[in-house]
Amino acid sequence: MNGGSDGELTPQNALAAIAKSADGLYAVLLEYGSMELGYYKPVIEDKQQPHAQDEIYIVQTGSGTFVRGDEHVPFAAGDALFVAAGVEHRFVDFTDNFAAWVVFYGPQGGE
Repeated sequence: MNGGSDGELTPQNALAAIAKSADGLYAVLLEYGSMELGYYKPVIEDKQQPHAQDEIYIVQTGSGTFVRGDEHVPFAAGDALFVAAGVEHRFVDFTDNFAAWVVFYGPQGGE
């Protein structure tokens, strides 16, 4: 397990891991089998590209709009958002405090 000094999966430890990460936006906190738990906190713009695995975002803080393919979905803290592998997606018009847990899982190419 990666993360904060005590290894607990908390937002505080996730933010500390992001601060130490190469891009300052995303950190992996746990890997188990095909599953990866990360924390994502984009700054100003979300420039991510489609991923090879299915994923679920669980919004920790903030709000905005989630673009998934042709869909535009409003989101707020506590919401969960699913994205199938290979689908274009990004967060837009999000608040400065936006951060989300990210769960990647399953085989490459999706289930």
